[in-house]
Amino acid sequence: MKAAIWPEIISIKNSGTALYIVVCALCYILANGQWGIPVFAWIYPFLFLSLLKKGEILKPVLIIFLIYIIGFFIQWINVLGVGPLTCLAIAITASCIKIFPYIAYQKFNGSEDCFAVTILFSAAMVTAEYVIYLIYPILAGLSDVYTQYQNLTLINLSSLFGVYGIIFVMYWTSAVAIWLCEHREGQKSKKAIIIYAIAMGFVFMYGIAMLNLPITKSNTVRIASITVPVKELLENDDDVYKVFYSNSFSAENLATTKKKLSQVHDELFKKTIEEAKAGAKIIFWSELNGAVMQEDEARLITHAAEIAKQQNIYLVISLLTKTPYEKYKDNKVVAFNPQGEILSEFFKTVRSPGELCVEGTGKMQDFPSEFGRLTSFICSDMASSDLVNQAGRDNVDIIMVPASDWKEMSPIAIKTAIVRGIENGCAVVRQTNMGISIAADYSGRILSRSDYYTSESMNMVSEIPIRGRFTVYPYVGNILPWGCTVYVVLSLLNFHRKNGIKRNKNNATNWTDPQKLGQKSNNGWQKGN
Repeated sequence: MKAAIWPEIISIKNSGTALYIVVCALCYILANGQWGIPVFAWIYPFLFLSLLKKGEILKPVLIIFLIYIIGFFIQWINVLGVGPLTCLAIAITASCIKIFPYIAYQKFNGSEDCFAVTILFSAAMVTAEYVIYLIYPILAGLSDVYTQYQNLTLINLSSLFGVYGIIFVMYWTSAVAIWLCEHREGQKSKKAIIIYAIAMGFVFMYGIAMLNLPITKSNTVRIASITVPVKELLENDDDVYKVFYSNSFSAENLATTKKKLSQVHDELFKKTIEEAKAGAKIIFWSELNGAVMQEDEARLITHAAEIAKQQNIYLVISLLTKTPYEKYKDNKVVAFNPQGEILSEFFKTVRSPGELCVEGTGKMQDFPSEFGRLTSFICSDMASSDLVNQAGRDNVDIIMVPASDWKEMSPIAIKTAIVRGIENGCAVVRQTNMGISIAADYSGRILSRSDYYTSESMNMVSEIPIRGRFTVYPYVGNILPWGCTVYVVLSLLNFHRKNGIKRNKNNATNWTDPQKLGQKSNNGWQKGN
């Protein structure tokens, strides 16, 4: 790297470039994280691509890479709930992956003057996002695509190819805009506009159709989701914290903990009965609410079964079962029918960083009811499309999501949950501690919303359609990112093959052209002297 890069960028002569870089950085920062302004997720890729035109490959790519790292850190440092070093490590990892499409674009755009470079860039970005998902699904939940969750016409494309179809559209739009700026006249630009218009016409016609189908509206069921403040108890109460998160506790600590948790259980059952009497047919608790010692778990489950039978409801309880001196806890949900019988037991599968709970098998547990087919996933499970796609394949109608957040993360988590519902044709009801609870139908329309910090009861009551709809994505899975990956790899191989042929031709020409051969001989003779 030349030492003059940074002085050149910030010099007075290049003040326009420096200002442009600042604008690029601001647009990227505002696109996601703490701010998440949807329109900027469309603008900054265009600015990044145009930045590539301002110099040789090293300087713009390096600048974009640094914007990615610094911008990601600013976006997420107050959201992720991790320390600065961990956030920086995540930023660097994600940036190393997401810079690749810009490198590929720069190389191909410099060698071939064709519209296909726009496809290559979009496909490479889909591949990059998919790689991040494969590394850690929760990290993929931070993608810019989720900022579009209330652009219902666009986001319903996820029912076809998951979020990857939308990622392709967003980045392809930027690449096409740049290409048209460079080819404003001629037949090529007209063809490009036609191709883009046809593709986007399909996207929006599909989105409109999915927003309005099925035409026949289904009946609804009243679902009550319940929260009792327990996270503060687990994290801030001295007795409970020692028992749940350390091995250094006394018999008095244990006895006091059991008493305090029993009070939480009493409040949960009181709220459950109140909501049942108010007309709720399905009731579930938010994550961690049924925190219990292992020796008391059977008693709690028996009581829940009795309440479900007495109130004639479907009841889903969320348990955090602690066995003394065991490192890992059971984070699970147990579902009961109106006869008080256990229908399913599901353990959390996708664990948050540092979460000390037993990892589930990943096999969904769903069950039929007179209100549609029901299932539950727990909090960050909703980050995994592979896990939740089981719901689409098994014709689940309603997904209940017990969750536990913190204030800054909750607005991000609800977007992921809503999109998973659209992908699988399911309504989603997500009830959380210390955050925003939300219910949405299978097309992403928000049906109810409750804020832990402003709601008096902390409960949420929702009228949810009892029938979902068929979607393609659960059956085709991630065929689009795999297809994009193959396309990118083949394009790279073809690029290097063509470059190799060109080099060979140039070498052959140099050695057969008498004039060039003579020049080489003279140069060699002069050097020899």
